[in-house]
Amino acid sequence: MKSRLLREIAGAVIIGALTSSAYAITNGTQAGAFLMIANGARPTAMGEAFTGVADDLTAVSWNPAGLAALSSMQTMLSYAAWFADTGFSTVSVGGPIFPGHVIAGTFYAFHVPRIANVPEEIEAPVDLSEYAVGANYAWAMTDRVSIGAGARILSTDIRQQGSPSSAASGALLDLGFLYRSDNPPISGGFVLQNMGPSLKFRDAEAPTPFWARLGFGWRAYRDEWLNLTGAFDTSFPVDTRYHMQWPDGGIAEFYKTSIKGPSQNRFNFGFGAECWFADVLALRGGYTVRMGSDISSPSAGAGLRFTVQPFVYTVDYSYSFWGALSSNVSRVSFAMRLLPGPAAPAE
Repeated sequence: MKSRLLREIAGAVIIGALTSSAYAITNGTQAGAFLMIANGARPTAMGEAFTGVADDLTAVSWNPAGLAALSSMQTMLSYAAWFADTGFSTVSVGGPIFPGHVIAGTFYAFHVPRIANVPEEIEAPVDLSEYAVGANYAWAMTDRVSIGAGARILSTDIRQQGSPSSAASGALLDLGFLYRSDNPPISGGFVLQNMGPSLKFRDAEAPTPFWARLGFGWRAYRDEWLNLTGAFDTSFPVDTRYHMQWPDGGIAEFYKTSIKGPSQNRFNFGFGAECWFADVLALRGGYTVRMGSDISSPSAGAGLRFTVQPFVYTVDYSYSFWGALSSNVSRVSFAMRLLPGPAAPAE
């Protein structure tokens, strides 16, 4: 019974995680793996290098401390056309509740078609439902330093004809830090994501994707016509059971270095840049390197911003090519931001 359940979990999770933008399952199964799919067209186009740049609503997935940059109420919808006809959607709403304090809420959904490509005499069709609901808070401690936290309720339901439902739910926590400086024009962030206990299915447990991210940003040039930003990120799995495994070839074989643990086996590095023209059109590009894997991906994208009082609208698109899989992933995001009201006259 237990081995059958594990096959069900693996079959359901593998679509979302085996080719996930964050990692691949190597020697175990993972619950809530869809939460590690990159959220938002803008961060993805920048090579998934956004931890130290986070300054819009996608910060709920990259670094909750970045939400402190929101100056008015905003909403964002994002969709990724993932592999094997699956899809990843998010809906976020957030804004300041009073100066220096911002809250946001997000709904995550991973869409999976019925897993029915296995002959029924071997295995009955599998239906998977995965979603999460999150709440975030950010505090601008100073004009340079902000911290943030986020909590998510994750739910996974695996159903197979002729078998009892295999469902599990749990709570996950994110903690983030962000530093921004105008002189020099740099930023840096650190975040711990998806901290929480394993999800308990009917006869088995599956760990959640507990990862750490470290990122930096550089506002290389900025005036009223041109804004250029560069970014770098690294991410890796975190667990007290993990240990570093250095390859026999030494530093020359560093690209094979991995984190060896029960569920994942990867270091990721991302590089990216964004250039805004007159604060209306943005062009982006980046590259994500997944150490210990042949799955690395270049990415590119664009954004368009326009104002129709009293809102500012932004539409973003990104395209990532997964060469090792001979496939690609497209993402689109739509954001609407309320223009801040006029300042109150001095008395």
